Amino acid sequence: MRWCAFSAALADLRAQVLTAETTAANLELALATNRRIGIAVGILMCRLGVTEDQALAVLRKHSQDHNVKVRKLAEQVIYTGNL
Repeated sequence: MRWCAFSAALADLRAQVLTAETTAANLELALATNRRIGIAVGILMCRLGVTEDQALAVLRKHSQDHNVKVRKLAEQVIYTGNL
């Protein structure tokens, strides 16, 4: 009986570790993506002469209008300077 309890506890811990690892990986990707979007917003601010909020709105609108993820557009802006 003890073996079953130990096995169940071990399985639960493994599931918790997997969840934590997945969460950490997702947070790392989100942080990196957020930085790239911030760079793109800065570029758009300079190119368009707009505020940070306006540049982000332009990026989001373009994303919605063209069905492209914001992070992908951010990379395009970083490499080309344009949407």
